[in-house]
Amino acid sequence: MADAPQFLDVWIIDSNTVYREVPFTVVCDWVQQGRLLEDDRVRRSGTAEWRPIGQTRAFAVFLPKPEPTRPDDQAEALEPVEFEFGWKKKHVEGGDEDVDMIPLIDVSLVLLIFFMLTASGAAAAAFVSLAGVKNPPITDTAGLSINMRVEKNGRRNIIYAIGEDGRQSKDPKYTNIRDHKRLLDLLDERLAAKTEAVDITINPDKDLEDGELVRMLRDLRNVPNRRKIARVYNGVTETQP
Repeated sequence: MADAPQFLDVWIIDSNTVYREVPFTVVCDWVQQGRLLEDDRVRRSGTAEWRPIGQTRAFAVFLPKPEPTRPDDQAEALEPVEFEFGWKKKHVEGGDEDVDMIPLIDVSLVLLIFFMLTASGAAAAAFVSLAGVKNPPITDTAGLSINMRVEKNGRRNIIYAIGEDGRQSKDPKYTNIRDHKRLLDLLDERLAAKTEAVDITINPDKDLEDGELVRMLRDLRNVPNRRKIARVYNGVTETQP
């Protein structure tokens, strides 16, 4: 991958989830943030060959590497640790001894700064959007598809629809589903009729929240005929400037 491709397909091995047509810069950010590991796979959009991220030069430089061991590491570890402060006792004749709280306050401030820095790093990763892109429906994907449309009529409702081989069903039973559990039951019904495993593409509305998409990905693992699901795709494309 001498020249950086514009769009990539990303396969997360641990969750068996594939993100299609993800911009190259977004994949770089995911690798630096630790969201992608060296065993996860990547390929140019539109091609068939998957390559591990750890073997792709464009991304291997962003993977964390252990610091080489120095010869004097063991010697330094055995040296005594010296602190710049010491505990002092005040001896007061004819009265109680007062405890010097200044060193304790110094240690507390150091620990407070440490926890604030570590917490800020974790919070920054939590605010990264799963998609960060515009989400139009994909109509050229074989297998089953789940469309998730946000209806705003005073309350936030999600309307589901089940399609097959890139086409929407003409049966209203599968086109205006307003209950999440009903959707899973109908999807399981369609999977039970399949003789072999099929791919499922989720086409989320651009106004859909990340938590709602994560819930759908999680619930797909719990349907009774989940063994009929080969892979799950999140249909996304980059928003053009």
